[in-house]
Amino acid sequence: MTERVYLHVGTPKSGTTYLQRVLDQNRERLAAAGVLVVGQRHVDRVHAALVLREDPRVSTLSARQAQSWQRLVAQIRAWDGPSAVLSYELFSAATREQAERALADLAGLDVHVVITARDFGKMVPSAWQERLKFGLTTPLGQWRPAREKAGPRREWGWRTMDPASVAERWGASLAPDHVHVVTVPRERRDPDELWDRFAAACDLTSTSDDLNLGVGLVNESLGVTAAELLRRVNERIGPPIEGSREQAKWLRDTLAHGVLARLGSEPIQINDRQLDDAQRQANRSVQRVDEAGYDVRGDLDDLAPSRGAGRSPEDVTDAELLDTALDTIVQLLLLVRERSQRGAPADDADVPGGRLRRAARATAQRTSAPYLRHRAAASERRIAELEEIVAADRALHLRVAALQDVVTELLLPLGDRDAEITGRALRRYHRDSV
Repeated sequence: MTERVYLHVGTPKSGTTYLQRVLDQNRERLAAAGVLVVGQRHVDRVHAALVLREDPRVSTLSARQAQSWQRLVAQIRAWDGPSAVLSYELFSAATREQAERALADLAGLDVHVVITARDFGKMVPSAWQERLKFGLTTPLGQWRPAREKAGPRREWGWRTMDPASVAERWGASLAPDHVHVVTVPRERRDPDELWDRFAAACDLTSTSDDLNLGVGLVNESLGVTAAELLRRVNERIGPPIEGSREQAKWLRDTLAHGVLARLGSEPIQINDRQLDDAQRQANRSVQRVDEAGYDVRGDLDDLAPSRGAGRSPEDVTDAELLDTALDTIVQLLLLVRERSQRGAPADDADVPGGRLRRAARATAQRTSAPYLRHRAAASERRIAELEEIVAADRALHLRVAALQDVVTELLLPLGDRDAEITGRALRRYHRDSV
C-alpha cells in the first residue's frame, strides 16, 4: 500500500504545467517504478482543489465532480506501490484549516508538501495576464498583486505566489524536512534542471533516466502586444460573456489560449514601483523560508526579482495593436471553420480543448441555421412538386392501359370478340380517361 504522498501545491506560474505534463506523460513508467500519478485527468485535480478550498463554484459541479477530492484520496490509499504524487498549483489558495483537513484525510501516510517558486518580478506580469483572461481592464502599470491578507479568493495575489505563505499554511503541522521548496532556475542552461530539482524533492531521481521529459513548450504566455489587446477587448466586452464560466470559455480558452498565445512572444517588463514591491516581498519570503528550515531544492537567489526583458504594455503602439487585431480576426475565422468541420465526441467537456470544440460547433450551428432552414423549405417544396408529377404520370399510365384494352378488343376479328369484355373495356376507358 501507499507509504508516502507528495502534495505539489503550487505556486502558480512556476513551471507547474511543465511538471504536470511530464508526470502525466510518464504515468505508466512511473507506475512500473511504484509511483502513482494521482488523478486520471487534470480536471479531476482542478475539481478536487475547488472542493477542498470550499470554493463557491462547487455549486456548479455535478454530484460526481463534487466528490473529486474524496476520490483522489481513495485512489492514493488503494495504490499498492510505495509513493504517490498529486500536483495542482491552486491547492496553494487553501487556508490553513483547509490544508489541515486535507492532511487529516491522509492520516497514517508519510505526507510531504512540495512548493515550486520563481523570480518574484516575473510573477507580476504572469499574474496580471491570468487576470486578463477573466476580464481585468486595469493597465499593468497601475496593477499590483493582492496582498497576503486579501483572503483565499484572490488566487493571483502574493498569498498564492509567495512560497513562504503557502508553506506556512500547508506545512504548519509537518516537520520542516517534509516541506520542500523547489526554485525555478533563473537561467535555463539545462532544460531538465527544473525537473531534476522537483524529482529530488519527490524522491523520483532514481526513475528519471527512464522518463520522457520532452513535452515541448507548455503554458505559453501572451506577448506584450497580445496582452494589451486582450485588456482593451475586456474594456468592450459585456453580457453574455460575464462570470467566470463564460470568461473562461471565451476570453481564456478561445481568445487567449486559442489565438493570442500564438501571435508573438515578446516578454513584458514591469515598472520601478512594481519591482520595488516585488523586492520587498521576495526579501520577506526568503527570510521566512530560511528561518523555517524547509528543504530547499535549488537556490533561494533564484527568487530575487528582475525587471524582465521586453517592454511595458503601455509602450505598445496603436499600429501594433491594429496589426495583431487583424491577425486575430483571421485566426478566429480559421478556428471556427476548422472546428465546425471536425467532429468531436459529445462528452468532450473535460478533455483538452473540449470546451473550445463545443464552442466552435455551437458557433457554426448558429451561423449556418438560417441557410439550413432555407434549404429545408426549398427541399420540401421540390418534393411536393415531384409528388404532383408522379401522380400525373400514374394517371396517364392508367389512361394508356385502358385505351390499349379498347384498341385490342376493336382490332380483333368480329367473330373473336367477346361483347362483354369489349363493353367492359369501353366503360373503363370512359370512366378513367374521358
